[in-house]
Amino acid sequence: MVPGAAPVASWSTVTERVLVVGRGARSEAISTAACRAAGIGIVHRRSGGGPVLWDAGLLGLDVVLPPAHPLADRDVARAYAWIGMAIASALRTLDVPATAIPLAAARVAQARTDPLHLLAARACFGGISPFEVIGPDGRKCVGLSQVRRPQGTIFQCGIALDFDPRTLARALSPEPADTDALDAAFAACAGGIRAYQPDLTDAAVIAAIEAAFVTELGVRLRTDAPTAPEIAHENVLAVSLVASGAARPPAAP
Repeated sequence: MVPGAAPVASWSTVTERVLVVGRGARSEAISTAACRAAGIGIVHRRSGGGPVLWDAGLLGLDVVLPPAHPLADRDVARAYAWIGMAIASALRTLDVPATAIPLAAARVAQARTDPLHLLAARACFGGISPFEVIGPDGRKCVGLSQVRRPQGTIFQCGIALDFDPRTLARALSPEPADTDALDAAFAACAGGIRAYQPDLTDAAVIAAIEAAFVTELGVRLRTDAPTAPEIAHENVLAVSLVASGAARPPAAP
């Protein structure tokens, strides 16, 4: 993207479940055998953060900003403020009492050392970072990450409409005895927004968030189709992952 280009939004869902692993994940923290048995592929993302189970209940949003865009604050933590607050505002218009957790409150949450929160922090949705979105009971429902390059910045959002703590616990439990404890920890710390509004659809959430970007930020995101070089690169990457045995190809957006 060239400086001054309009931000681009990429919304996506999956047709096959995958465990999306951040760049800092430890292999021993993932049960490859359990994932294989459940038919869950394992894929890697360039951004940080804990593992995310991407299933039919998770709606993905990538926002790509051009170089030097004012929303790409140089302070990495503060840079999440605009997107977390806009998503929380959008969810409130859908009668989901959501809040983007402030920086200081997130730091307090990250400092917890009780067993439940230490267990939950083994996955992205079990922990909390600045400006991620929580529901009225304090459970996380939107996770955020970012990738920064000289060519631009990508903000990645995982919006949980439904959250499956049991399957996630199994995917991260090399020891079956740990599954029940992880399941309970994840259920206590994360939840989907349909727990508060059961009839919400992907389309309604997308429309509300895009409207909030316009009304609150003056940013109208544009969508576009992948270019021929992008599609070619995706195909090469998918083939190389399968050849290496690292993962099956992820479902197309």
